[in-house]
Amino acid sequence: MHEFGMLGDLVVVFGCAAAVVYVFHRLNQSPIVGFMITGTLIGPYGFSLVHDLDSIHTLATVGLMILLFSLGLEYSLKKLMETRIAVLLTGPLQTLGTGLVVTLIARQAGASLQAAIVYGMLVALSSTAIFMKMLSDRGEIDSVHGRIGLGIAIFQDLATIPFMVAIPLMASEETSFSSVGLSVAKAALLILGVLVVARYVFPLILRNILKTQSKELFLITATFLFLGTAWVSAAAGISLALGSFLAGLVLSESDCGQHIFAEVRPFRDGLNSLFFISLGMLVDPSFIAHNAGSVLLITTAVIFGKTLITTAAVAASRIPLHPALFAGTALAQLGEFSFVLLQAAVAAGIVGGGPYQILLACSVVSMIVSPLFFRLTRNLVMRFARDWDPGLRIGHAENNEQELERLRDHVIICGNGLGGQNIARALKANGIPYIIVDLNEQGVREARREAESILFGDCTNAHTLELAGIRRSRVIVFVVSDPFAARLGIKLAREMMPEIVVLARTKYVADMDALWDQGSTEVIAEEFEASLELMTRILRVYNAPRSMVAAEIKSIREQRFGFFRDRKITVPRIRLSNELDIYTETWQAPAQWGWNDARVSEIGLREKTGSLILGIIRKNLTLNNPDPNMKLAGGDRLVLSGTKDQLNRAITLLSHETAAPQD
Repeated sequence: MHEFGMLGDLVVVFGCAAAVVYVFHRLNQSPIVGFMITGTLIGPYGFSLVHDLDSIHTLATVGLMILLFSLGLEYSLKKLMETRIAVLLTGPLQTLGTGLVVTLIARQAGASLQAAIVYGMLVALSSTAIFMKMLSDRGEIDSVHGRIGLGIAIFQDLATIPFMVAIPLMASEETSFSSVGLSVAKAALLILGVLVVARYVFPLILRNILKTQSKELFLITATFLFLGTAWVSAAAGISLALGSFLAGLVLSESDCGQHIFAEVRPFRDGLNSLFFISLGMLVDPSFIAHNAGSVLLITTAVIFGKTLITTAAVAASRIPLHPALFAGTALAQLGEFSFVLLQAAVAAGIVGGGPYQILLACSVVSMIVSPLFFRLTRNLVMRFARDWDPGLRIGHAENNEQELERLRDHVIICGNGLGGQNIARALKANGIPYIIVDLNEQGVREARREAESILFGDCTNAHTLELAGIRRSRVIVFVVSDPFAARLGIKLAREMMPEIVVLARTKYVADMDALWDQGSTEVIAEEFEASLELMTRILRVYNAPRSMVAAEIKSIREQRFGFFRDRKITVPRIRLSNELDIYTETWQAPAQWGWNDARVSEIGLREKTGSLILGIIRKNLTLNNPDPNMKLAGGDRLVLSGTKDQLNRAITLLSHETAAPQD
């Protein structure tokens, strides 16, 4: 009956979670918050709907391990290198700065030194899951604040390793600096050994397993490597959760990393919800009600304090004020690892029951409030940012200011990603002057080594646009990944230079209206244009005439965007070979056609235009290499081949005969 009891508890857990998360989804809140509220409602301090708490907590631990394992797979060491400035500079500034401030405040409030240090550790950490959710929903993962925030989050996650080692050592009365150093060194050596083995041995094992082409064997082996790494790491004094993260981080570098992630994700999405639900079960609503003032005061101090410290740390990395502020507000909540550290501190006797409940409540409230705080900050910045005096000197000393002054009638490219580089390459090939503006200091440095015309700065900053010569330019194009920065930059560019041509690229159709409202001359949505390109390729594979494809594209554009009504639609021809300047085109004869019942040879297409008829598509019948004596009929699709000029002459000849009288 125990199994049925546990099954009943799981039915209650997931049933209630589905209802609560649905309500939170309608309120545009994170599902993580919904999971926690579910746990509070059904837990021992709520309606006590769950009885087998130990089994639920065991499954929750597995869920947390899978969550952190998948996060490690998503991060990868390559991402760590891409955000190395944030990981090596901004992350330590934010984490150590926050921890130090909280520790000093806690000591002044009467906490013991060990408890104060633990409080500093807890508050310094943020929720990677909520951060990723907030930014991915807005398409801002690749924005400036998205990249820098991700780097800080990665450092915070990694910083939990020494935190977990330090907590049991702080609880020991006989602990000395030498014993602490010895324990940390032993843990570091063991972790290094695990990483080396996982880096060089795991890929070899997985490659051999893949050769068997057995999905079951691959999944079992990957699970063994994941659990084994977590177990060995836990033996070094580190939690299973952090061992799981390390396992994912290392396996992400193998050729099988993405395949493992695809296999793990279904389990992650189901089980990690149990972790957050189990955390909610620990919250005592009655305790919070009796200490509501303290909970609200501490939560407010945490959110605003972390925002200020994180913003200052990001600004110290030469990032402009508004991306720094966005990163600060996005990381203002407490995180998943905060719960892990808090439980370890309670088990070690460093944190008592009262502070434990207050910190637990503050964590949940901060996670609920954080998305609202982030949205409010964005709206305020959007309204008032153009009036800010950034107070930051954008680094441009390495640029030759005389060269910038000589720029006239040029293009300003905002963003040095793949899109910006392609535009710059085309402009350079055609002798059109341009200047690139980008905030990625490493990318700017590499571009300068290649003698690229590039300026380190923020395209939403008036001083930067002045340096780029916006008042002497003809076109400014925004190919940045941050839709908020694009809106702000477009509005600023339009105010500074009303007659400039403003072009913008965005990922999603939903962002197009906002960019037009800010003054963009034209907006290209990748989501929309990619769908049209795919549709075009499909229709061309089935030999649909170019005119028909163009008409279909025009119809779709008009249905979605009325301003495309007068735009000429072009569809590229299919080239037969990269070595030959020969193309194919399908042309459909009208029903009433001057060449009805005429033989192929009578048209004289080869003699008059140089093009050939490769085939005729008549209803569902395909006639390849038609005989010269084959008769043509209205509605036939003629598959033509030739150079572009030959095809143009052929289409002109065939079209002019549409009104010819029939014999």
